[in-house]
Amino acid sequence: MKHKLLSYFQHAIEQTSPPSSSQLETYHWFILSAQKEWFGIPKKEINDSQLDLLKNLFDYFILEEKNHKEELVWKQFLFLQGKIPSDIEATSIRLIQFHIQGKEWEKKLMNDAFTDFIGKNNLLIWKNHHEGVIVEKNQHNLQEEAFASFSKAIQSDFYATITFFIGKEVKLNTTLPVISTQERELFSKGLEIIPSQNVLSFEKILPTLFIHRLLENELELFYHCFSIFKEDKEILHTIQTFIENNGHSTNTAKQLFIHRNTLQYRLDRFTEKTGFHLKDFNSLFTIYLACLLFHPGHKQ
Repeated sequence: MKHKLLSYFQHAIEQTSPPSSSQLETYHWFILSAQKEWFGIPKKEINDSQLDLLKNLFDYFILEEKNHKEELVWKQFLFLQGKIPSDIEATSIRLIQFHIQGKEWEKKLMNDAFTDFIGKNNLLIWKNHHEGVIVEKNQHNLQEEAFASFSKAIQSDFYATITFFIGKEVKLNTTLPVISTQERELFSKGLEIIPSQNVLSFEKILPTLFIHRLLENELELFYHCFSIFKEDKEILHTIQTFIENNGHSTNTAKQLFIHRNTLQYRLDRFTEKTGFHLKDFNSLFTIYLACLLFHPGHKQ
């Protein structure tokens, strides 16, 4: 398909390296990430409808006229093998990847919503129309609850679904683009296997990824030992909530809107039916994997 497009647009070009600054100004650029191939189409040779079509088919690199120099430098650094930003004040960095699905939205309004959300200390970078990254500097980090609330607000205001991946805080050095790529690949897997979650992280994705990579014969014992989860979704939700609250009974009961005695009855019933104890670390980890396997929000 790419070669047909290059022959269709008379002055289209292709290359294996990122475009230069002058090329970014005169061409629309698309990247095939798997092959690390770039192709550019002169802005004068393509109309709006053709551009919209190509944006849906290929990974489009956006260079907006209003981009600040800092944003461009960071975009070049993270995505285009550019030099490390000479931002002396930024010593520690946390990258927040995001992915948006849904109907078309007005870019300026979406930008304004993001800008108000992340604050002046952090930086918003768009990779393409549906993906981007928030660069959080020097521990100006937003809490997970804030991302969950913002996701709900975007869904309400823009009729779009946005999912975040919260990366780990790291030092600003030349390894950051590699870490960014690794986190983006893990994020992509998380979007596939945990589609119900709007805030993901390494800790959330890895256990689910592990349980989904077990062979069917290896999962048979899970299905047998934890058949109660298939029969009683209330018990499943209770046990998973209890584990995710680090075994804190008061917080769990409060989140489930039940009395602590009711919670204890369900916990005891689970142990009686399965023989697994919730105070043993190895059992707890196994039980949590079973919760992920049976949870209706996870792809099986």
